[in-house]
Amino acid sequence: MSIVDDIAKLQAALEQMLSSNVTITARAVTRESGAPFKNASDITRHAQRRALLEEFQRRQQAIRKLAEDVDQESVTNLRLKVARLEESCLALQQSRELLIASHKAMLLAVGEVGGMRAWVKFFPQWDQVRRSLNGMGALPKAQVESLGLGPGRDDR
Repeated sequence: MSIVDDIAKLQAALEQMLSSNVTITARAVTRESGAPFKNASDITRHAQRRALLEEFQRRQQAIRKLAEDVDQESVTNLRLKVARLEESCLALQQSRELLIASHKAMLLAVGEVGGMRAWVKFFPQWDQVRRSLNGMGALPKAQVESLGLGPGRDDR
């Protein structure tokens, strides 16, 4: 048997092992059916055979690394991650709604005890803050009620 035939048979055995995900070692190759080698040293002592074995071992490592990386981000894992993020988003939205309601109540209370002048002291850029809060719906809506005291009315 020529060296070319040996290399071709070794390559065929290695391809089979790679596609079957059998761990590639010189000893494992000798156990494969159709392998022309009786001992692991028949592969490792010959430079071309050893180089071919090492090439397939590198390929197998790369394939396994890729499979491991893909598995870590598998569809199931991604679905679980999305579900956790959606749950977190919902919790944040609920917190935001609570803070907005609390903020409205706080502004109404401040308005009753000291007016907006007291609150504006804490925010030098009140106009920008007011626009942002209004955009979030965090400002209370004023309800103006007529007291019935207007020009031309005589309540004496």
